[in-house]
Amino acid sequence: MTVPSIDLSAPVPRVNFQLMSKYEGKRVRLVGKVEEISGTTMKVKTSDDAMVDVLLTGAAPTDAFVEIDGTVEGPNVIREESNVGFGNDFDMKNYNQVCTLMNDKYRSLFL
Repeated sequence: MTVPSIDLSAPVPRVNFQLMSKYEGKRVRLVGKVEEISGTTMKVKTSDDAMVDVLLTGAAPTDAFVEIDGTVEGPNVIREESNVGFGNDFDMKNYNQVCTLMNDKYRSLFL
């Protein structure tokens, strides 16, 4: 069995709303609760209780919680490259703490 290689040359940080501004123009991963979908725009509530507009490029998710992989285009806008459903029950408080630790105290382990 062959194990696929993982590209570590360009790690993608996990962010909450507060951390998004550090990555404007860069690719990130954001988990949020879907609040509204209108056309190609999805509004998600982030783990730190802010609202972010996601510009969809593919099919809208059907789960209540979703991970967005995309590029930060503005203070509260991400252009989606892909999304993954996280089901209908997800601990946003724990995720928020993970984001904080991954981008601060334990940054060297992840980026």
